[in-house]
Amino acid sequence: MSRARLALTAGVLLLIASCLLPCLPFLDLSGISMPYQDPTPEMLEKQAADITAAEHRLAVHAAIAGALAVIGLAAFIYAWKHRRTRKADHGI
Repeated sequence: MSRARLALTAGVLLLIASCLLPCLPFLDLSGISMPYQDPTPEMLEKQAADITAAEHRLAVHAAIAGALAVIGLAAFIYAWKHRRTRKADHGI
């Protein structure tokens, strides 16, 4: 397998991973954010703490997803340019 093909595969996989990574923390946050029916003050305090922790997890996962997306895009661009240069050199 050529380096360009490997970079293309890795780039696409990293882009897919960057899209899927924040999904579970977002679903967790949306589930925790659902209001209780007739909550006690203790329940509201616990929910507020849980929401803060879930927001933090989502922010961390979003930052990691952004980094993965940048790396994946760089690999994809490398593969795209390398394949175009190779095609031009070989007359394909």
